[in-house]
Amino acid sequence: MRKPVLFSLALLALLLTHCWIKPHPAGDAQHPLECRMEAAHPQIAGAPIAIRLQLMNRSDRPVWMLRWNTPWDGWRGTIFAVSFQGRDLPYHGPLVKRGDPTAEEYVQIRAPESMITGVELSQAYDMSQPGKYTVRVVGGLQDVIRDGTRPPRPRDRFQPAKLSCNEVTLDVVKGQVAPKVNY
Repeated sequence: MRKPVLFSLALLALLLTHCWIKPHPAGDAQHPLECRMEAAHPQIAGAPIAIRLQLMNRSDRPVWMLRWNTPWDGWRGTIFAVSFQGRDLPYHGPLVKRGDPTAEEYVQIRAPESMITGVELSQAYDMSQPGKYTVRVVGGLQDVIRDGTRPPRPRDRFQPAKLSCNEVTLDVVKGQVAPKVNY
């Protein structure tokens, strides 16, 4: 009677271990890129307010990503939704209409590498008041090439990918803004 109980416990432990070490869903063929955001400090009202955004290639092959409407392209669209104490803030940056991309507008992320960039949110959103700001990614990647072909490709053959990132809360405080120094 004791052996079946021990066998059942060992089998249960093996099954639980298998569930625990499952690959991250972002690493599957449909979602090869994982996204993370974090606040950059300090966060002072009236000063530049920034976040860091990281994209990690979780697949086993290189991925080409079109930079359009991402932080790697500068402010050219609304990839983020920013709210101040629960109220959505309007985007005040440029919007761009484009034709077909060139190869230079793609970036390759090799497996298992990642790309990190800083984004100064206060360039496109009014973050001059102290308080709680929430930042979410609402846009996706317009074209992701996973099959080993080289970019570019025309707009009618784009393969968009959802970009799921964590939400970031920024606690912007009132404080002294250091004068800007020009060198």
